[in-house]
Amino acid sequence: MKKLFRLLALAAVLAGLRALPFRATDAARLTPVQTVIVRHDAGRYEIDVGKAVRGVGRTLSEALEALRRAATGELFFRTAEQVVLVDPGVPDQEAIRAIVSEEAFRPAAGLYRTADPGPDTAALSAYLQSHPSNTTIGKLRGELLTGQDPLLPVIRQADGGYLVETP
Repeated sequence: MKKLFRLLALAAVLAGLRALPFRATDAARLTPVQTVIVRHDAGRYEIDVGKAVRGVGRTLSEALEALRRAATGELFFRTAEQVVLVDPGVPDQEAIRAIVSEEAFRPAAGLYRTADPGPDTAALSAYLQSHPSNTTIGKLRGELLTGQDPLLPVIRQADGGYLVETP
């Protein structure tokens, strides 16, 4: 009985300190993210999720945190099915490594790159939903662990829409 009382007292203290290993989240406050657009330029990351907010930071983690603070509600990145890196046509290995190692993105999310400086998040998301990639963040994590430079599918604008070129 004393053991049970001690466990309940410990749980009450941890709950008071908000240190329990689980936390409750009001589902109505969650804002699911479908497509994440990442720009990396001059040592600065900018993230756009199409929800009229942007996050900017010196690192990808700082930009994600700034985006979370600016958003109304709680952004839920585990629903993101694709991450698109905007680059000037040359693969940005530093940004690719940062995206692949970021824990906020789920391993099954597809990773693409595009030279289009301002892709329409909603239109791009709809296109990529019907044209999924087998180049996932999880697969690229494995490639990085073996020392390979990852090759990403490239999204290009074509005839008012999009076209994905796989490596």
